[in-house]
Amino acid sequence: MKKTALISMSLILMTSCAISIGNTKKTPPPPPAQEKIVEVNREVGYLKTPNKTYTASSGNNSVVELWDQYIEVHNNRDIDAIMEMESDDIQIWGPNGEYIKGKEAHAAFLAQWFDGANPKWNTFFSFPMKVNDLEAQKDGQWVVTGAQVTMTVENREMNVIHLSDIYIENGKVNKFYVYQRLPASKQ
Repeated sequence: MKKTALISMSLILMTSCAISIGNTKKTPPPPPAQEKIVEVNREVGYLKTPNKTYTASSGNNSVVELWDQYIEVHNNRDIDAIMEMESDDIQIWGPNGEYIKGKEAHAAFLAQWFDGANPKWNTFFSFPMKVNDLEAQKDGQWVVTGAQVTMTVENREMNVIHLSDIYIENGKVNKFYVYQRLPASKQ
């Protein structure tokens, strides 16, 4: 009788363990923590000119940091600091058809704009890019960036989105193109 009870108990335990084990879902262990790897010079796009298409690679974040500093001195209205960060022959294509060439013209434009519209930038993305094998840009990199710009226009606060392509060479802002999106109308 003791043997029968012992065998019955053993069978019940083994069956319940088998059912329990068979129904248990095992989750795989999380992957091991990996170091953050930042790829530089990885092809990410292209630049097409009338004569040739050049590959573009992810660039170095130092140009993004320089652009962020440039925007900060704009937000601080420090025209002297802005001029220090620009090349002497800077070129700017504005969102409303403006074309500005040279530091003096840019300083005059900024003084008027700062006084009239009080713009403030809030950058929400930036990406460094290098055009490969283009001799004319061998010493520079591009920043592709987006910012919300708050301005006062006709005594009303207005927010616009600026997308910009900035070329930085030898530690100076050399040229940039600004594209603007107006806020959507509320309906």
